Amino acid sequence: MAAVTTDIPPRWGGSRPRHLTVVPSPAVPPGGAVPAVYRRRRAMALVVVMALFLATWVALEALVGALGVSTIPGPASTSRAPTTIAVAPGDTFWSIASRIQPQGDPRPLVDRLVAAHGGGVLQAGERLWVPRS
Repeated sequence: MAAVTTDIPPRWGGSRPRHLTVVPSPAVPPGGAVPAVYRRRRAMALVVVMALFLATWVALEALVGALGVSTIPGPASTSRAPTTIAVAPGDTFWSIASRIQPQGDPRPLVDRLVAAHGGGVLQAGERLWVPRS
């Protein structure tokens, strides 16, 4: 510890010289930060970046799911040719549409099947053209 005496007069009166005490600081590298502080900062920055990455991933997956787009590729269709189905005894446009499209509302597919067939009654054994959507 060291004491420094100065000849600068005090501001608020008095004639006594002031004594300043200088306390030596711990050994700090140039720039003022200790290596442990750098490690903590880097670790926190890594945690923040990983949290942002994870949050972005989850948000994008939710958005893709909400749009109904699958991130898993399905079987690649090599031909865009329409499919034909053999009509079995007792089949109706509705039962065929329900077999082709088990989820969702089959009414739009029924309408496309009827339009492709030209209306009328289905005959057992005939081939029904299934339009691609």
